[in-house]
Amino acid sequence: MKITVINGTPQKGVTYHMKEMFLDHLRDGNEITEFYPEDIPPFCVGCKTCFLRGEQLCPHTAKTMPIWEAMLKSDLLVFAYPVYALRAPASIKSLLDHLCVHWMVHRPDTQMFSKTAVILTNSVGAPNGSAQKDVKTSLSWMGVSNVYTCGAGMMGDVIWDKISDEHVKMLERKTAKMYEKIRDLKPQRMKLRERAKFFVCKQIHKMALKSENTPSLDNQHYIDHGWIKAK
Repeated sequence: MKITVINGTPQKGVTYHMKEMFLDHLRDGNEITEFYPEDIPPFCVGCKTCFLRGEQLCPHTAKTMPIWEAMLKSDLLVFAYPVYALRAPASIKSLLDHLCVHWMVHRPDTQMFSKTAVILTNSVGAPNGSAQKDVKTSLSWMGVSNVYTCGAGMMGDVIWDKISDEHVKMLERKTAKMYEKIRDLKPQRMKLRERAKFFVCKQIHKMALKSENTPSLDNQHYIDHGWIKAK
């Protein structure tokens, strides 16, 4: 199995050790590729080049494409990050902004439709759901239906060298439980929610194509995959 891990922080604190606990179950016989904030592209500048001319011309393609290509080759995607202000950190959002060109409303890649993803987060006692939703929403629009989340509220115990044994055991239990959910991983099929989104997107592209003399990159992508018919 091939695994791509996106780390939202360079710090080797609670998030790092939580992620390592999870990966310890997967190291034997699997290929793991990891990316850290220094590997993630800078903030999107809103030039729209990816939409209008192609993502390979994005000014940040040197950093974006290696991550995207690793994701396409992987069976399992892992996002590990702390909760900042009840949301995902800026590094994660920056990557997601660059990948929205692959949303179903633009130019989705069918390889994403069979993926499974795991989101690992921790917070200082605050809810983890909103921060996990940032990634889960983006993955859903890329056609990934099988997304598992694992969040830990540390209640102020966030310095790894000072963390209590109770919290270490809690993280071990949570990550072991998460591993059990994906241990027999198989290619997935899009669930009803994602299929419904994809159907709506196809209708949108059909309507947009009627007013175009030359198909846009998005519409040509849909034509090339046989999802809509050329005029």
